[in-house]
Amino acid sequence: MVPELAPVPNSTILTIRLGGRVVGTIEAAHAHLIQGAVLHSPMTVDDLELMDDHAHTSGRAKALERAAAYQPPFSPAEMVQRWRERAARHRTTAQNLCGVLRWLRNHPEAPAVRFEGCDWSEHAARKELAHQRHKHSRCCGQLGLWLRQRAVPVLALPTAANDAAQAAGKVA
Repeated sequence: MVPELAPVPNSTILTIRLGGRVVGTIEAAHAHLIQGAVLHSPMTVDDLELMDDHAHTSGRAKALERAAAYQPPFSPAEMVQRWRERAARHRTTAQNLCGVLRWLRNHPEAPAVRFEGCDWSEHAARKELAHQRHKHSRCCGQLGLWLRQRAVPVLALPTAANDAAQAAGKVA
């Protein structure tokens, strides 16, 4: 007999039926594995349960593997340096755009100016300048967060006398 899968109303599980009798349940998220197996070859209920166990176990194993392989991608000193460079890059771009706008103001007959490979009209330069100022201020905010995080002192451990008082049940 080939097992059938039937949905349970208002639930995320499916029942496994064998000959019209309910013999077990399975999460709907893993039903595609079982349906594919049932269509390709007849399987026993034990095989289906084993397959369900493998589906759950492999998911847990992958999650554990990802958690074990995770390395924090930053140190506070590296992040401070990174955000300083980003803020400086946006500030420099904004200063260059101010120069473009100054040149356009001094030469009103020119509709645009070519600077570093780009043609800048007054409208485009003002729009990009606003964007670069916004990005610079955001980078400065992130830099401030990382500078504060780097400057936070490590919590000092309580003294030995305090430990003895706490061990005796007295609150120091």
